[in-house]
Amino acid sequence: MPVQQGVSYWIPAAEELAQVRDMTVGDLLDDAARKWPDQDGLAYVAYADRGLALRWSFAELRSRSREVARALIASGIGHGDRVAVWSTNLPEWLLLEFGAAYCGAVLVPINPLLRAGEVAYILKTAGVCACFALPESRGSSLWTMLDEAARDVPSLRLRVAIGQSPDDKGIDWNDWLAGAGSVSEEALEQRRAGVTPSDTVQVQFTSGTTGFPKGAVLSHRGVVNDGLLFAQRAALEEGSRWVNPMPLFHCGGCVIATLGALACGTTQYPMVTFEPDRVARTIAAERINVLSAVPTMLIALEEAADREGLDLSSIARVISGGSTVPVELLRHWNARYGTRCSITYGLTEASPIITQSAPYDPDDLQMGSCGQPLPAVEVDLVDAAGNRVPPGQVGEVRTRGWLVMKGYFGNAQATQDVLSDDGWLRTGDLGHMDERGYLWISGRAKDMIIRGGENISPREIEEALLALDEVTDANVIGVPDARYGEEVCAYVRLRPGAAMSAGQMQERLRERIARYKIPKYLRVVEQFPLTPSGKVQKFRLRELFAAEAAQAAPEPVPAGK
Repeated sequence: MPVQQGVSYWIPAAEELAQVRDMTVGDLLDDAARKWPDQDGLAYVAYADRGLALRWSFAELRSRSREVARALIASGIGHGDRVAVWSTNLPEWLLLEFGAAYCGAVLVPINPLLRAGEVAYILKTAGVCACFALPESRGSSLWTMLDEAARDVPSLRLRVAIGQSPDDKGIDWNDWLAGAGSVSEEALEQRRAGVTPSDTVQVQFTSGTTGFPKGAVLSHRGVVNDGLLFAQRAALEEGSRWVNPMPLFHCGGCVIATLGALACGTTQYPMVTFEPDRVARTIAAERINVLSAVPTMLIALEEAADREGLDLSSIARVISGGSTVPVELLRHWNARYGTRCSITYGLTEASPIITQSAPYDPDDLQMGSCGQPLPAVEVDLVDAAGNRVPPGQVGEVRTRGWLVMKGYFGNAQATQDVLSDDGWLRTGDLGHMDERGYLWISGRAKDMIIRGGENISPREIEEALLALDEVTDANVIGVPDARYGEEVCAYVRLRPGAAMSAGQMQERLRERIARYKIPKYLRVVEQFPLTPSGKVQKFRLRELFAAEAAQAAPEPVPAGK
């Protein structure tokens, strides 16, 4: 058995190492273009009203990406130079991902919701020499903010507008791309020959459920195999149609969906941003059969489809993760649409997937667990002292293998805090593993609530809340309490027209969970503060509660001891 007897330690079989490919991102695109040259590799079909409509075959995607690589070389971008892309999910984003990979440049994705100070921090920390920016996004001038940020970034010497440049401080995309004509295919191949699977391909700055971002240094080998082995575990089929609303600046978009689609000959339908109505229309019109979406997206998508009377029944596979996925939500999708699920668990620092359930797993494992480790990956669970815990006991998840980042860019101390000398990556997540190696995540170590000396997992309470008819989404946090140290506070979204008081919630939960776990406080919200990848920022909820408490002490309904 891969699980070591008596402890939560998954040891992969030696033969699994043969499944790990020694490839670069460019190799993966070449492979797809060779196997499926005329098949659609990329399609944008939801934005004709915005002047964006295209279908590129895998061969055309490769050709256009190599043109971008030649333009990068013409711009003086060297092997290992950092190139930032600050944009929504436009075709140019993907061309830069592949083009940079072909010529050995390192991509630094930036969230278009960030502002000048945050962008300056990323550009300066990573030593970025070129930035490709969408001039405007959601009514904000990224171009103006880039100009402000650039004042603090001496390494930045090239600015390219994805579209037309608003001023002479940068160059238009098409004018920049024309520079590719000065670099031959032979020159590109000469550069590419020096790019190896162990080279850095991206510096991904963490999206921040806890605040300050750090740049995870990822290799070609790590992201290629994560996409490839993910696609195999998800049982994705050649010729499938995959809609991807996940942001490309996040690994869920640029690794799992993008490289996973390449690996299995699947057409990717990226969404420029997550607009539930456009996603629903795309699914209905194109008979999409694969969907990537975090739980908050699944909820919003179903609501949009119901409003417009759209049919989502073509979806055969839902890929989810990024946060703990409510089992009731997945069961509902299975019952209504017949979907099978593949639930992923991971983090940016692991390229990103560590474990994954398979659609052919039994329902309780397919929907309720985060699956088993990917091939040739070690996983164990340890207590606070670093000792491996028995199967079924909660511990911190660690992993080791080809998927682990090289470290945090320019931050040796932060790297040392999470990466051991023998290669183990501490995730900061709590979970338990059974004797078969299936993993369940119960929350972040820092999210554990300690009430009167009792450890309380927020996830257990959230699942109980989601079983209530009135509740459509729930997140639970610990808040300060003079008597118990911490008390439990539930933040919930209710279904349209529903109402629920704290007392009603507490009464309904008495038959579901122990009395000491029942939330003392209830807060009803319309939306949760989210990271760009759809994870709930619980530290923001704690800030909201603290601000409210500072204004007026709340009067909770007693929930019992």
